Amino acid sequence: MEPINIEIDGTQQQSAAALLVEEATQELASEPYDDQQPSYVPPELVKPWCSNDASVLYHCYLIQMKPNFCSDIPVNDIVLGMRSELDCDVANMNFDLGVGKSTITVNFKKAADIHLSSEQILQCRRFQITIFRILMDHNLQKLEEILERLSVGQNLEVESIDYLLLPAARMHQRPFIIDWECVMSVPFRSEENSEYHVDSSPPNNCSRVLHTKNGMVCTCRIQNSLVYTPHTGLLYCITGLLNDLNGNSRMRPRRRRARTYKTHYEEKHGIKLRFDQQLLLKGKFIFKLQNYLQSCRQQTEKDSSHTSVELPPELCSIVMSPLSVSNLYSFSFVPSIMHRLESLLLAVNLKRMVLDRCTENVTIPTIKGFIRNECFDPKKWIIPGDYSGSSFLNEKLPFNEKNIYIRGTRKIKGKRVADVVEALIGAFLSTGGEIAAIYFMNWVGIKVDLFHIPYERHFQVQPEKLIDVRHLEFLLNNYSFRDPSLLLEALTHGSYMLPQIPGCYERLEFLGDAVLDYVITAHLYHKYPDMSPGLLTDMRSASVNNICYARTAVRAGLHKHILASDSVLHTDIANTVNNFASLSAESTFGWESETYFSEVLADIIESLAGAIFVDSEYDKNAVFKSIRPLLEPLVSPETVPLNPVKEFHDYCQKMQYIMKKPVKSIQNGVATRTIEVEANGVVKYTHTSTASNNDTAKRLACREFLRLSKGN
Repeated sequence: MEPINIEIDGTQQQSAAALLVEEATQELASEPYDDQQPSYVPPELVKPWCSNDASVLYHCYLIQMKPNFCSDIPVNDIVLGMRSELDCDVANMNFDLGVGKSTITVNFKKAADIHLSSEQILQCRRFQITIFRILMDHNLQKLEEILERLSVGQNLEVESIDYLLLPAARMHQRPFIIDWECVMSVPFRSEENSEYHVDSSPPNNCSRVLHTKNGMVCTCRIQNSLVYTPHTGLLYCITGLLNDLNGNSRMRPRRRRARTYKTHYEEKHGIKLRFDQQLLLKGKFIFKLQNYLQSCRQQTEKDSSHTSVELPPELCSIVMSPLSVSNLYSFSFVPSIMHRLESLLLAVNLKRMVLDRCTENVTIPTIKGFIRNECFDPKKWIIPGDYSGSSFLNEKLPFNEKNIYIRGTRKIKGKRVADVVEALIGAFLSTGGEIAAIYFMNWVGIKVDLFHIPYERHFQVQPEKLIDVRHLEFLLNNYSFRDPSLLLEALTHGSYMLPQIPGCYERLEFLGDAVLDYVITAHLYHKYPDMSPGLLTDMRSASVNNICYARTAVRAGLHKHILASDSVLHTDIANTVNNFASLSAESTFGWESETYFSEVLADIIESLAGAIFVDSEYDKNAVFKSIRPLLEPLVSPETVPLNPVKEFHDYCQKMQYIMKKPVKSIQNGVATRTIEVEANGVVKYTHTSTASNNDTAKRLACREFLRLSKGN
């Protein structure tokens, strides 16, 4: 197989990788920014408007939402109308939105294909702009001007964000997919007699009609509506009539003297109620747009949308009717849902770009390699069809004969770009294997040779005269070396160099270090598919470290087979063996050791792994199969110990302690490490530990701090 040669300059590499950089977890404020990068828009959400079309085909998908908590407000389905069909693994996706301490599960489902006339599309746009502007702005100041621009913008031959978000029809409204009655609620016309009009006469012989700012309106049209009160400038969702309250009723106690609603409006607002016999309306405040993509989202302020108010009908101007509180509530989740969809569509396009260059038959799930660099702000979400802002796309970038649309620029930190590339390599590696990962690496400009060139050695050596080959092969799970000189090299220290020995272990150790890191990482990743990245990192750190490997070497007796002529090293190894005798031999992983372990012992485990890797013609499975028994029992989520140094830093960050620069010194072969922690400008803790080297002293100091802080 010939190596791939794809030339991509640095800017293109970062731009391609940045396609997946969408939502955010954290930013490191001190980290420098890269140059500004384009902000992409997936082509599936972009189509040029053409007013001459008699009808337009829309592919409709149901956005189904299921709350995983009890709520007095139901959540309704939403119809998403697209000019392009969604990729199959996006069209059937599901994910959770964080609502308080619980979640709402979102499912996408293909519904039907429908043709809409230009008049219907205009009405749909008018509806979605109105409902999202109300949720976004909580006022009507901009709305009239925006709706006027809508008619103008529709006739422009421009590329803009184009899709529809509409209320789904209920079962009794089928066979329609869209709840057209709700869609037609903008603008409200009091004189219309719609099919929604039903016999809803209030009790107590009250009139079926109410006096409103819009004139005489039937009660059935105001009970599920969105209203505006000019005297306060507020918007409310009306959920019904209050059958026991009218303008002459006494207000519910609110810290002040009891008075009627009629008196209240006259004294506070200077308004005299003319129709004080009318029943009052029950209204709810408008829901707030929030970022529901963050799990376990905590509300920082009291949510007023659950509070009910009493409103005289004559002070209300109806904006939309019929519009249920359930519909309004459901639409408040849509910006977060669409932001997730947009991110996945960008990932789909990146995947297509890469796979177009890949001759291997690889299937990569779109959800893999999903990296975020900034929090989604629903206030900046672009309402489709809203020509008042930045919905026009002023650039496009041809790439692989496809258009990638650009909406402005943004700053992306260099580390985030690196994280994206690493994650994408991992996505291709875990799904398509090494060849797929290599194809991707070549595509972004990381040149990797796909040739497997056997490593040839020309040493005339008889390893059996210097080491016990058969016994060592037994220790390595009966691995049989094709070239035993590699085993000899893996056990030879630099101080023991003879003409017949090919070299010391350092080159094989360099190679084995990387191979062991990879195979153990892959093992943990595949064995624990639901494990968080943080815990996986802790498990790997507990398994892949010098203490772990040194203890493994001693337990297996490998120290007896090391070829070395350094008396200091022999003493070092002897001390390590004595220290090991005082420790539990049940496990080799972790950070339990309070004494120094010779690094040479750890190096030997890595060099043996490197020797097996070369001897097996680069078979990683052979390495893991041979070395794994030495490492048993492997770490698990139940047994993983935390690195005390990492735990110390995490604890100080959580408690907002200030860690002073540690003081360290080495005298007469003894390392001293002093750590100092401040809280509110006062030294809270100081501790000094000594050990045979700096790393051990640091670990002991951190462990003692944690013991005292936690009262252990």
